Amino acid sequence: MTQTVRTWLLATLLACATVAPRPAHAEATAQEKAAAEALFDAARALMQDGKYAEACAKFEESQNIDPGIGTLLYLGDCYEKAGKLASAWATFREGASQAQASGQTDRARAGEERARALSPRLARVKLLVAPENQNIQGFELRRGGQLVESSLFGVAVPVDPGPYEIRASAPGHESWVQSIRIDKEGSETPVTVPALVPAGAEPPVEPPPTTAPPPLAPIEPVPAAPSDTASDDGSAQRTIGLIVGGAGLVGVGIGAVFGLRAISKNDDAEALCSGSSCSDPEGVTLTDDAREAATISNIAFGLGGAALLGGVALYFTAPSSSPQRALRVSPRIGASGGGVSVGGRF
Repeated sequence: MTQTVRTWLLATLLACATVAPRPAHAEATAQEKAAAEALFDAARALMQDGKYAEACAKFEESQNIDPGIGTLLYLGDCYEKAGKLASAWATFREGASQAQASGQTDRARAGEERARALSPRLARVKLLVAPENQNIQGFELRRGGQLVESSLFGVAVPVDPGPYEIRASAPGHESWVQSIRIDKEGSETPVTVPALVPAGAEPPVEPPPTTAPPPLAPIEPVPAAPSDTASDDGSAQRTIGLIVGGAGLVGVGIGAVFGLRAISKNDDAEALCSGSSCSDPEGVTLTDDAREAATISNIAFGLGGAALLGGVALYFTAPSSSPQRALRVSPRIGASGGGVSVGGRF
């Protein structure tokens, strides 16, 4: 709608509302009519001062006391200026309908045009209600405290901007509440209302997790059927024990070889050198070789001995299908060294 047409429509509305007599309610007394006129004039003055919220309240009071098409159209214009577009749209349509029924075509056309111009700017709320709720006797849905008829479920209804509380309730059921706020013109806000929960119903509570399983009664051993894999007879562990022990033997053997070599080199060095110092180059070389061989021997003996002991422990601690086998492996420390003691029944 162009600004020129909009201005013409507004002028037409105001002119018709001012010049044409406002039909009075049949039951209105002279004093009520006077009060309605006073409120109408006060509302127009407030609108000229830009106090639209106060003006709209005065127009509403005037319309309640002495309903008239002119007052209704003024009220629609006031609502629009106050930003209550949904109220303005509905009021213009009501005024246009009454004017059409009264044969006031100019007013009817102006009201329809104003409502049509507001339509794309309206913010709408669509309430999507779960089908289960509609089967509950006494189910009610309210928007901002106002009851919403079931025929409006799922329909995008124009609303004025501002906060709204959506509340669903029914006898014997827990109420459901959600708050929304409408700010943007031309928007559509869907709100899903879930199925109400019967009063007193509690969600299933899962038992708290236990830190440890309850103790089980002792079970007599049952002879197992022969198996090719024998996953529980300890064969895999014994195999690993043999491998580790074998590696330990190799390490001990290497330590022995380098130990003998160190002794031999040291003997040769002593034959060439005397005392604490040695000036013979070959003797110095033999001494260094003896020390290097001794170091390797010590490392090989240490690693090999540890691997050998570990292999023995793995082998003899492996589980066995024979109830007669038992093994005890314990460390042994003495003044001359340490080791492990192995004992038991086999």
